[in-house]
Amino acid sequence: MKHKMILFIVLIVLLSLAISVNAQATSIKIWINGGANDATALQTAAQAFTTKTGIGVTVEAVDWSNATAQYLAAINAGTGADIVIGGESYPIDFGNIGGLVDLKAAYPNDIQAVLDGSSKAMEQALIGSDGKVYGVPYHEDMLLMYYLPDALTKAGISKAPTTWDELTAAATALKAANLGTIGMGWGGVSWLNYQDFLAQAGGSWYSADCSASAINSDAGMKALQYFTSLYSDLGTPQDASDPSALNTGAVSILFDGEWQAAGIDATYPDLKGKWAVAPLPTGPGGNNDSFVGGEGISIFSYSKNKDAAWQFIQWLQTPEAEQAIVTQEASFSSLFVPPQAANQQFIVGAPTVNATINAQAANLTPPPNCAGWEQIGTDINNALQAVVLQNGDYQDGLTAMEKAINDGLVKYGSAATPEATASS
Repeated sequence: MKHKMILFIVLIVLLSLAISVNAQATSIKIWINGGANDATALQTAAQAFTTKTGIGVTVEAVDWSNATAQYLAAINAGTGADIVIGGESYPIDFGNIGGLVDLKAAYPNDIQAVLDGSSKAMEQALIGSDGKVYGVPYHEDMLLMYYLPDALTKAGISKAPTTWDELTAAATALKAANLGTIGMGWGGVSWLNYQDFLAQAGGSWYSADCSASAINSDAGMKALQYFTSLYSDLGTPQDASDPSALNTGAVSILFDGEWQAAGIDATYPDLKGKWAVAPLPTGPGGNNDSFVGGEGISIFSYSKNKDAAWQFIQWLQTPEAEQAIVTQEASFSSLFVPPQAANQQFIVGAPTVNATINAQAANLTPPPNCAGWEQIGTDINNALQAVVLQNGDYQDGLTAMEKAINDGLVKYGSAATPEATASS
């Protein structure tokens, strides 16, 4: 009897050790859209998670040009990474074809805490009208207004423009004084930049329930007329601008992503101390909303390590995690913006840059989360550019965009095939 008891205890100990070893051996693989620096920053930050939990983390960078094909192949094969960090459209597109875990259904007791702490604009971009949560925010991007204070002063402008009218006055004065004009980065003449003005005019692409287009409206018309005037009347370059245009003096006001702030001084030493940044101007709708970009984070539905992956996503919401990622990204001269307002205190930038990001982050507008939006982007851009760059009729442009949106709802709505829905 004594020998049997000893054997039983030995078996229990061995079983416990096996469970412990198995837990320690658990590891998750992450695919992240972007370059090697993004993967390295997350990999380095994740060491603290591994130390706490014993869960190993491997991060691999995936080039944006190959991402969709690679992720669809993994979903079809049922093998690959456990976690995907990528474009805002991925959670809806890949989730709707069964490729991602519905986090709300799988972790109903935990998901709300994650959502409560995150950017609401980012969540609107990631979560479809059906309410299923296939992804939560990983980081966010926004447009800021970069400008040259000396150029504005020479043109008789005392401060950065805060309204559309002030922006027009500043651009007019700059142009008259041969001090450059307004430049558009991040998207150029595309729906992305037009959306800022649409939101600032009080408009939107779709109705709130995603049942129909809402672009053919008074707000849509005001936004289209104003956006066009920047190019036709105020000399905004047709090609997308970047900080190099500030450096040459081709533009004295530039609308571009917040990430540009991290590299201006190093890339353009002559601009050091000569540029400033401010939130976007307010439009007739009473807001200064910026388009919000960034990436979401999701769990592949085939993953055998879903709980460990979810544990990692929860850890990413903590100050410890976000500060580590921000710091690592900063070591590569990259400005990482956490999607949680509470963690934006860790942003590594000049005080004025951080303050501007914090101010603009409170006023963001997401890309549509309605069926078909990703697939009709080219049609929207063609209709927009026909007006802005080819002197097309405003109403014809709005009608063309309205048709593209409504056709997209029919083609890619609930009756659409999975292949069509994920074709973007």
